[in-house]
Amino acid sequence: MTFIEGFVLGLIQGLTEFLPVSSSGHLTLVSALFGIKEGNLFYSVMLHFSTLLAVFIYFRNDLINLIKAFFRLISKVFKRNKNKTDGYEKLVLLIIIGTIPTGIIGIAFSDFFESLYTNVYSVGYALIVTGIILLLSEIKVQKKYSITTLPMYKAGIIGIFQGFAIIPGISRSGSTIVGALLMGLNKEEAARFSFLLSMPAITGAALLEVLKINTAHITFEWSLVIGMIVAFVAGMISIGLLLSLVKKDKLYYFAIYVFALAGFIFIYF
Repeated sequence: MTFIEGFVLGLIQGLTEFLPVSSSGHLTLVSALFGIKEGNLFYSVMLHFSTLLAVFIYFRNDLINLIKAFFRLISKVFKRNKNKTDGYEKLVLLIIIGTIPTGIIGIAFSDFFESLYTNVYSVGYALIVTGIILLLSEIKVQKKYSITTLPMYKAGIIGIFQGFAIIPGISRSGSTIVGALLMGLNKEEAARFSFLLSMPAITGAALLEVLKINTAHITFEWSLVIGMIVAFVAGMISIGLLLSLVKKDKLYYFAIYVFALAGFIFIYF
């Protein structure tokens, strides 16, 4: 892996992990266009951990409060405390409920999803699906819930949106934000819940990949360091950019982009 390849893959991973354009779809396309390999599994995992670190730092206050709330819930279970859950405790439960269907879908269809990563045409079709999903954000749904008043079953539905975004070309952030909007959250809370829901999803996926790593094949490369730094910085930038565009109701901008990218794939290949 050269320095330039490390920089390019880190930049693509960081920018597209959180923008609603599908990071997996872009990495598949770049590999097909330029013959760049993502590198070994260890390289891929470390890039994902870099973007995960970006969302952890960006939402560090929420993360700290969620961790405290999680242990409060555990304490309530052991003490059989039936006091009403506070806002962050409810949010912990919503994230758990939203993560369950994602995990089930990912495990049940893992072999099928992995087969799509080598098929650039499937990425093109999936990008069209992403574009359609993003256009659904224009549908006006009554915004009657905050995150902490969202019914549990609706968090599960949002988790299903996230689960099928494992398909390369379908955006995780786009799917979950639009899913949350359709479930009645306002745009700011939909984006926030999408990012918070991404934490266990990305962490779980990366840890599963870690288990597949052959430690004998792990080698230190400066290109990996460059890729990780670039992925982290680009991830921080893309989070702020997406939150800004969601507030301005500009998600359809990304729909135009992914439709154009899908057209390019079908014409070029």
